[in-house]
Amino acid sequence: MTFETLGSKENPAVLLIHGMMCTGKSCEPFGKVLAEKYYVIMPTLDGHGHDGTDLLTVDKEAEKIINYLKENGISRLELIQGSSMGAEVALEVKRQADINSISTGICFFDGGPFFWFTPWFRAVMRARFRKLVKILDTDDPNAAVENLRNNKFLQFVAKDKIEQYSGLISSMVSERRKFSEKTVNNLVDICYKCALPDFPEDEQKHFIFFFSKEEPARDSRKRLMKAYPFANYEDIEGYAHCGFQSAEPVKYAKMLVDKMSK
Repeated sequence: MTFETLGSKENPAVLLIHGMMCTGKSCEPFGKVLAEKYYVIMPTLDGHGHDGTDLLTVDKEAEKIINYLKENGISRLELIQGSSMGAEVALEVKRQADINSISTGICFFDGGPFFWFTPWFRAVMRARFRKLVKILDTDDPNAAVENLRNNKFLQFVAKDKIEQYSGLISSMVSERRKFSEKTVNNLVDICYKCALPDFPEDEQKHFIFFFSKEEPARDSRKRLMKAYPFANYEDIEGYAHCGFQSAEPVKYAKMLVDKMSK
């Protein structure tokens, strides 16, 4: 796992956790806006960069983030934000932050697929993700962009709004990356075998589960509402899965700032 930061360390800290197949740099478009007032921490999860690692379990990924915060003297996060698969990691970071006496403000979970599916379903998704990650194993970014745009799974997630991902796709294909079998297996487990740890009522009130009304991940909302009845649930129209942050990063950042100020 590697870490990039934006802004002054003298400012309050926020943590942004990217989604599947992305890197910390994918958070930069809205992270740069947050950096005007905050110290922005953007990890690249194991198996997603060039550090020779494999993606681990959600608790191990969160543990590495917590260790980084402790090593750098960060005892409070004004915001924990996670996108898609990163939302599951963000939830576990919150759990471990509480254990390690790292105080937190708002926890913003954007498009997290908080599902617990059968082994059969996860096996199907592993096969699909193996095909998907191979697209990034090329030195031809133009071909990678075209293949991503035509990938059936990505089209299913984006519906008819693939254009919202133009910036995100460019970030994903900016350099060649290879995803190991172990990374793909653990990626599927993080997305589709997601435990929901217990949190007290007062902590749940600082949770925001944010979905597009049209995205498949929103189907996990009923499960979330049962586990976290005191959390906040917000929907947005006109965007695909995590499409608001990709298409409107400045507006997205201002929304996050507004959430923190309240």
